[in-house]
Amino acid sequence: MKKMLIVEDHPFVAQSTKLLFLAMDVDHVEVCRNADEAVIQLRSGTDWFRIWLDLNVPGAHGLSLVRHVFNLGLAGRSAVITGSENQKWQSEVQAMGFLGYLLKTAALEEFNHGLLEIMKGRRCFNPSEDPTQGSHLTARQIEILGLLHDGCCTKDIARTLGLSLGTVDNHISNIIHALEANDRTHAVALGMQYGYIQLHY
Repeated sequence: MKKMLIVEDHPFVAQSTKLLFLAMDVDHVEVCRNADEAVIQLRSGTDWFRIWLDLNVPGAHGLSLVRHVFNLGLAGRSAVITGSENQKWQSEVQAMGFLGYLLKTAALEEFNHGLLEIMKGRRCFNPSEDPTQGSHLTARQIEILGLLHDGCCTKDIARTLGLSLGTVDNHISNIIHALEANDRTHAVALGMQYGYIQLHY
């Protein structure tokens, strides 16, 4: 039995997509209009055939919901459908092992082709000018970024993680460089946008 989950807050787009999938030999389509509803469905234990995520639905920021799906081990059956033509986001989604990143603004033929490819389990991404583009942080850097988000200074982070002040400063410098941020505050903002900082749903 093929079950689909669509996360889309625009009622017309959600209904149109649902009808499209029901015409494709899908048994059941569930629509969630915000991150809270989506998380409940994702944690329900349902064996979703495909999961289609819009970005920036209410309760989600940037790639936060995408990262949640990745952390649940569902990236290999999921794809993003969005109006955000953001090459960094696409690179991140691709690196996490998602099936695709489709633009709502694509030509109808191109969009339908992408949907069919993803339904078959094939990956579908727009070609990137720079395939290495995208900010990749280590687990330790993500941990430190989260502590910066919580308002911790270098000394607090060093004490919490048992690291030297210099090591923490080096990590923060590398985070700022990897995210192409101006400073710590900007890095935290970008960390939220890219979904590195886990928001509690």
